[in-house]
Amino acid sequence: MNKKLIKIVLLMVILGSSILGLAGCGEQTNNDNKDNSQVQESKDEGLKEYNGDTEDYTGYVTCTEMEGVEFKYPENYKSAGTSTQPAFQDQEIAGASVNIVSSAMPKGYSFENYIDASIKGVKSQMTINGEINKEYINLNGRKAAKLTYSATSQGITLQVTQVVIEKDAKAYILTMGGFESDSEALAPKIDKMIKSFK
Repeated sequence: MNKKLIKIVLLMVILGSSILGLAGCGEQTNNDNKDNSQVQESKDEGLKEYNGDTEDYTGYVTCTEMEGVEFKYPENYKSAGTSTQPAFQDQEIAGASVNIVSSAMPKGYSFENYIDASIKGVKSQMTINGEINKEYINLNGRKAAKLTYSATSQGITLQVTQVVIEKDAKAYILTMGGFESDSEALAPKIDKMIKSFK
């Protein structure tokens, strides 16, 4: 793997990890770290649904290295992470990768406050080109946040999609992306990876 590709994978891992340490700067709402993210409340009706049960995952592999969650990634992606921070790199599209990280949800934060604080933190750590688009979605019956943005670091500009779920008082962040020029080619893969995240 050449140095530029290693840099890109590391950048994607940093993007995923940066959300974890950044939720300390938002407003707090007491939720006693209960898992309130199951989509059952009427206020969550109407969220765009992502459901992996109807997808054909032929040619995809299940990542189960992160205790508590799983997702599927294309079989041509090769491991570029560790057992505690799984990351996989596309072997056909240079710079494309996916990784997952987790952390305990901060006490006293609602899911929405955590997401808002995370967005502020990402903006403070990276050069964001434009805005971070935030969308709450129904992901396999669980409320999730989908963040999309373009980020530049160390002269490299990437198109990034992050999906955050809260499960068992933990935040899990799935980060996918690649060069902006490859966005169209990566879109179907990213959509399938999102739908498989549970």
